[in-house]
Amino acid sequence: MTEWLIASNNNLKTLDLQKDLRFFGLKAAQYTDFFDPVEFPAETTDSYQTNATNKATFLSNKILRPVISDDSGIEIPALPDVLGVTTKRELHQDETKSDNQTLLDLMTDLPEKKRMAKMITYLAAVDQQGRVITAKGEVTGRISHQDHGTYSSGFDKIFFILELGKTLAQLPDDQRIPLTHRGRAAKNLIQLIKDEDR
Repeated sequence: MTEWLIASNNNLKTLDLQKDLRFFGLKAAQYTDFFDPVEFPAETTDSYQTNATNKATFLSNKILRPVISDDSGIEIPALPDVLGVTTKRELHQDETKSDNQTLLDLMTDLPEKKRMAKMITYLAAVDQQGRVITAKGEVTGRISHQDHGTYSSGFDKIFFILELGKTLAQLPDDQRIPLTHRGRAAKNLIQLIKDEDR
């Protein structure tokens, strides 16, 4: 069975992706469990798919192992000039504030109908034969006015699922993972990998 490694230096993102992949039946390890950390290529500012593919291809070529990488972001139509592919870079500039608080500050004066948002993930896998497989996942919701929930962290605490009346972080893993952008991307990627192996 293929032993997949996750191409990321972000421990929290790696743990989340491991959990999502495992939920749908695929085990993956952090690449730094076996190799020294590497410096990944600079990310583009216009494509999640390209960023994920570049990371996966770069690390796979370097360590000659099958790898999976991720690029994610949040998009808010009411804030068209920020976020998206550059979400982390946009929000992580003030070390005194969490990314959530920075985002909530940007949305202080927005009415409820303007607080709609979408979270997007692209996953890229490079298998043992060097084939590149990409998959997308997304979820639509509304940004709450403060953090809610303890089952997960990050944007999940402020990402309100209208149909359920709760944030993602208020849902246990068995309910949350199938709804999240990264969970949906993981499910799609695993199916595509299975299709390639047939």
